[in-house]
Amino acid sequence: MRLLAGTALALVCALSASPATSAPLNGLFVEGDSLTIGSSNAIKANLASEFLSITVDAEVGRSTPTGISRLYAGQSANVWVVALGTNDAPDPVTMRRNVKSVLAQAGKRPVLWVSVWRSESYLPVNRMLSRLDRKYTQLAVLRWDKVIAKNPTLLAPDKIHLTPTGYEIRGQMIADAVRTLVKR
Repeated sequence: MRLLAGTALALVCALSASPATSAPLNGLFVEGDSLTIGSSNAIKANLASEFLSITVDAEVGRSTPTGISRLYAGQSANVWVVALGTNDAPDPVTMRRNVKSVLAQAGKRPVLWVSVWRSESYLPVNRMLSRLDRKYTQLAVLRWDKVIAKNPTLLAPDKIHLTPTGYEIRGQMIADAVRTLVKR
């Protein structure tokens, strides 16, 4: 619990140290699954003053291909967040194709991709995401899997979904990562 409290305190300090952008951006579009549904209130609360509109398009059980097919709904947004992969097989080759497809659709728009926590078998997927993060300047990857590895108490009993505190922290971290991405 001490580690979790320290992580939450560090997040609060980092968020309060991050000034809001001078003028709100037109829109943020968040595409995701059940973890995104649970984090959506925290994402919106933490970024409300920085975006004129925040759209969360998420569904329980959503796969990455289904989420990609729904990106048309975010065409007017300045920034995209993609939080998918939990409901996919742990295949880094397929995920690489999916990320490249999203980047192609995004054009010059910045994209934040949230890594996958489900089991150790997703580690190759998350490592590949980090390699793509270093390769593409419009892409940033939030390594959620590393947060969970250090703070497993954020997980609900099913070890995939989160506790209320976990959802709040995930939402705060996504908001902070969006701020950093926009400032690049």
